[in-house]
Amino acid sequence: MMTQGDEGWPGQSWYESQADASVDESGLASDPLVGERFFDVAIVGGGLAGISTAISLLERGVDSICLLEAERPGSGASGRNGGFVFAGYSLSNDGLIGQVGTDDAAVLHGWTQDTVALIRRRIDRLGIACQANDAGVVLADWFGDDARLQDFSARMGETLGFRLDFLSRERLRQFVDSPRYGAGLFEPGSFHFNPLQHIRGLARTLQQAGVAIHDRTPVRRIERSEGGWTVHCDRGRVRAGEIVLATGGYDQKLRPPVQRALQPIATYIAVTEPLDGRLADLLPRPVAVYDTRFAFDYFRPLPDGRLLWGGRISIADRSPAAIRRLLAGDLSKVFPGLADVRFEHAWGGWMSYARHEMPLLGRCHDGLWYALAFGGHGMATTTLAGEILAEALTGQGERIDCFRRWQPVWAGGLAGRAVVQSRYWWLQARDYWREKRSFRQKR
Repeated sequence: MMTQGDEGWPGQSWYESQADASVDESGLASDPLVGERFFDVAIVGGGLAGISTAISLLERGVDSICLLEAERPGSGASGRNGGFVFAGYSLSNDGLIGQVGTDDAAVLHGWTQDTVALIRRRIDRLGIACQANDAGVVLADWFGDDARLQDFSARMGETLGFRLDFLSRERLRQFVDSPRYGAGLFEPGSFHFNPLQHIRGLARTLQQAGVAIHDRTPVRRIERSEGGWTVHCDRGRVRAGEIVLATGGYDQKLRPPVQRALQPIATYIAVTEPLDGRLADLLPRPVAVYDTRFAFDYFRPLPDGRLLWGGRISIADRSPAAIRRLLAGDLSKVFPGLADVRFEHAWGGWMSYARHEMPLLGRCHDGLWYALAFGGHGMATTTLAGEILAEALTGQGERIDCFRRWQPVWAGGLAGRAVVQSRYWWLQARDYWREKRSFRQKR
């Protein structure tokens, strides 16, 4: 079975194939901007950062909001990812402790833990049908170093107040049955869902509350004007007192001094044909799983008996056919019994990273607010950014001040992408030799 867009990057996602038939039923319907409109806040970017900012503003009593999106809400990385909802940043927990110290790291990490619970509460309160699965998320050890994993679990609890339940090899088999893995860690309270349905459910809530969402409305220029900002689009413009830039890896032209800090990185996902009873044998508990390598595999069960499989990190935009070939080999290493399974959907997407591996949250000298660089951070941190920006926009700037140390630093352009790819190859090679050593030790 081939999907639309199968001939080239980025390919149609399984989420999109499911959503196409139900867009009208969801109640989400918006039109391109035409003419001139006036709002208190204009948000550029209809991904999770922008929509979360709007939701958080709405919860604080601000409803004069306009959200502008070049395509459809969730068309970028926010609606094309693996759908894991768990705590943490792209910067490793140990890296965060090393940069800010244990006490501040515990506070920063604790905010992401709280946001996991916030996302789940919102889903229930707003009635968002996004296939939320509360089975949780498991980190599986690729290298067979049980003691190292157990030490990490204890240390995270002591330093960050972050609970990770250690799963022995025997216990892990009750969650995921693969000969590839050793022990594991389970994060209580984590879950997984359909990210596109989630973001469009949030957008529907915004519309029902009177927030203006204009999709298929690429922003061409942002200018400071008397009393605020003017946002220029193809067939209209928005005047607003405040503006938030939350575009991600798909635009780097509107505010180059900030956006040049973004490095677009590709990742790849595929979805199998229905696996019938085999899926329950491999995942006795329907958890989402990722492993301890740098460029890890990640996967989770879907409600219709399929397996979503993702992985690889690259600067290359590969065709869906190439993605199928790459991920089929990865799948067979973890589950040899699925070597004959076909991927019916395959796609890629651009994530935006900053060199320091932390999100970019702040305000430019001219007053423009920005929320960028959420590659590798996941749903919780991106949602947290919306909360923090909404606080700052309504006069509570304490939390956004904590991110001042992570300023936009030029990512190096094309040369920077080559450096990034070389670093990824080196880290992958390090994982390869670590795997070889662990295999020799077992023998």
